[in-house]
Amino acid sequence: MIYLSLGAGVQSTALLILSAKGLHGCPKADVAIFADTQDEPRWVYDYIETLRAWSPIPIEVVTAGKLSEAGEKFLRIPAFTACSDGSASLLRRQCTNEYKLVPLQRRVREHLGLRPRQRAGDKKAVALIGISLDEAHRMKPSRVPYILNTYPLVDAGIKRDKCLEIIAAEGLPMPRKSACVFCPYHDNNYWRDLRDNHPEEFSVAVAYDKRIRDSTRAGVRLPAFLHRNLVPLDEVDLSDPYKDQLNFNFGNECEGMCGV
Repeated sequence: MIYLSLGAGVQSTALLILSAKGLHGCPKADVAIFADTQDEPRWVYDYIETLRAWSPIPIEVVTAGKLSEAGEKFLRIPAFTACSDGSASLLRRQCTNEYKLVPLQRRVREHLGLRPRQRAGDKKAVALIGISLDEAHRMKPSRVPYILNTYPLVDAGIKRDKCLEIIAAEGLPMPRKSACVFCPYHDNNYWRDLRDNHPEEFSVAVAYDKRIRDSTRAGVRLPAFLHRNLVPLDEVDLSDPYKDQLNFNFGNECEGMCGV
């Protein structure tokens, strides 16, 4: 079985095109799978439907539930909190595994005809993952033995700007960033755009930011925040585009599963 891990962003959309058309040596996937946290911005879900209308490869959506409804006392996202010296530090991230990888792997096992907890034996799946050459440092091996991660864009030497050309040549609209509306890796440009042009999504992020405030083990002594400035999201000065949270720990961001 060959499947494409679809994020509905630039790289995975370009990969879907290559896979559907057999370009640059990319194998054709049997299915493309989108792992839905149920907290993506509206434009991501709209783009999934655009791709479904275009793609000869069937697109499936799987989910482990709504991420924002996970208990705040067991925070899944890598929110920011203060270190002893007052600097910002990221909390442990569990959202990628629990809300992206696990539901995707569960669906792959179903495609392989495996029952719950059944050993895979000689049944294998090949994952096509949309990481481009300029993000090759994000490549990682699969966590499970029955899935082989492959990176056709890297193998073909394709960078993000070439991905944009591939999408444009196909006549598809350009995808926007795919990630949860409250992802702590958003930079100031993203937060500002969300605030000014997508107030409904921004209000969701602001509300979630308030809900997680006392969700660290230290509670009120070391509160959690979505922004590395360690102030409430609706009070952050977003005028400085240099404040790029993605650079805080982007090498490990979502392990190629979010925002691709």
